[in-house]
Amino acid sequence: MKSYNEVLSDVTKTATKIPQSNYLKDGKYRIFDQGKEYSVGFSNDEQGVATDYPYIIFGDHTRIVKYVDEPCYIGADGVKLLKVINKDFNPRFVYYNILAKPIESQGYARHFKFVKEIQFTEKPLSTQKNIVTELDKIQSAIDNKKRQLSLLDEAVKSKFVEMFGENPVESGKWKVERLGNLCTITSGGTPDRKNEEYWKNGTIPWIKTTELQNNELSIVEEYITEKGLDESAAKIVPEETILLAMYGQGKTRGMTAFLKIQASTNQACACILPTESKELSQRFIWYFLIMNYENVRNLAVGCNQLNLNSSLVKNIEIPVPPLSLQNQFAAFVQKIDKAKSIAKQQVSDLQELLDSKMQHYFA
Repeated sequence: MKSYNEVLSDVTKTATKIPQSNYLKDGKYRIFDQGKEYSVGFSNDEQGVATDYPYIIFGDHTRIVKYVDEPCYIGADGVKLLKVINKDFNPRFVYYNILAKPIESQGYARHFKFVKEIQFTEKPLSTQKNIVTELDKIQSAIDNKKRQLSLLDEAVKSKFVEMFGENPVESGKWKVERLGNLCTITSGGTPDRKNEEYWKNGTIPWIKTTELQNNELSIVEEYITEKGLDESAAKIVPEETILLAMYGQGKTRGMTAFLKIQASTNQACACILPTESKELSQRFIWYFLIMNYENVRNLAVGCNQLNLNSSLVKNIEIPVPPLSLQNQFAAFVQKIDKAKSIAKQQVSDLQELLDSKMQHYFA
């Protein structure tokens, strides 16, 4: 086994950090942050690009690990850019070695110190190459299934446009209402992290905005206790609640999730509760917010940091097509969801295989 200092070097300071306001939608060099997406934007600036790749990126707050085999910039605080400095180690082998030793969440604390405690498995370079080839094949199969899921999501978005138009609010075809007039909207809270009684052995799902990825959400990263719930602003919201991120780093603001469980949230999540209104379907509301991500983001206000708030969320204008049409759309989504469920299970099975292989090679 080799220690962190014998294998890796933190070269974060050699990379230029690009402000979010300067991100391009396309360009020559990718910008990487600590979020789940591979990259978050592009820059064409030739000065300051990190070119001594490959790199391993570690999210100091998120614990996300990425392998970058191209020139790059970094885009947010908390990104650690690591370089394999030991010639006896294949960089991608080191990447899998880190993935094989997941770090337990410490909330929004920094986690890089735990990476420095990892011991790296020593094997001949030829053996490392064979292991990387095997693991890459499984990872490629996972990526293909995830692309299939993306195509299914695109099918839903296309159906939405087909049924309701590109801009249903301004089309004049449908009645338009403010979201707060038709739905109950609330938010959550964060129990004091210094109080162990609020967190240790918690059983109540507690959701942060980083978990909102325009996804159905049934598995969460953290849990709080009954005491934490009772003695904080956190509250339980029901299944089928729509969560909307009011603030957060990078692309987080404006992202959503559709709850498949009862859960609590932090204060940065607007919780759009299942409506008893006979005018709006929860699925329709959710996809309207997804389709209008940029418009919702642009409602944000603030000086140092742009944020949404409950009042702004309540004032979001939403079209109200006939409920029968909304239900027709929901039925289409339900069919797509069945196909997505199969693909997700295949991703889960492949991920389980990858995890078991990594444990075998790096335990």
